[in-house]
Amino acid sequence: MFPSIFRCMYLLLPVGMLLCFSSCSPLKSSPKEEKHQMELTLHELQTNLDDLRHDVHCFQTDMQILDGKINHHENSLSGLKQGYLEKQEERTNELYKLFTEFDKKLALLQSSFHNEGKDIKQLTSHANETSSALAQYKDRINELEKQILSQNSKFEEIVKLKGTLETLAKAIQNDASRQQVKIYKVKAGDSLEKIARAHQISVEYLKRINNLEQDLIVVGQDLKVSQP
Repeated sequence: MFPSIFRCMYLLLPVGMLLCFSSCSPLKSSPKEEKHQMELTLHELQTNLDDLRHDVHCFQTDMQILDGKINHHENSLSGLKQGYLEKQEERTNELYKLFTEFDKKLALLQSSFHNEGKDIKQLTSHANETSSALAQYKDRINELEKQILSQNSKFEEIVKLKGTLETLAKAIQNDASRQQVKIYKVKAGDSLEKIARAHQISVEYLKRINNLEQDLIVVGQDLKVSQP
């Protein structure tokens, strides 16, 4: 816009000088010549005004195109963020369901273990009351102890599996936090090369993740600068 104004001022300057010469010149000219000279001056002025209107229209068109590109990039970034958050929420819900199922199974095993312990106490009490059923009670106790050992083994495996899942969940959360989109707002004096060098990425990668076809960037523009 500013070059167009300077151009208009430059074009209007000869007209002003011409008007000044025509009004201040000591040489007398005929009214017909003065009228002709004035018509030429007005025609040149009209031409310069038409050029100025054309330049202003071109500038407005360029601004509308740039604004459309900025809105497109903002919408694309918003869509990427929304998709990523939805995906992480789905994964979190799946892990939560798995934890809930394992907690239920663990509670059932603990309840079963507690009940088996009560049975052992009852069998021991009965064994003290009668010596004739001692052998049977001992066999029953041995069987129950084997079951308890088996259940304890399963319980330990489940506890280990739960610890593994918790470790996996933490790793997923850490990975998600590392993969969050990092945004940089363009400042005065910035260029794609300067921004890429500051964030240790290549210019080609910076243009690709931001869908840039040209090297043109504007102050205040948001750029994704996440490392691959």
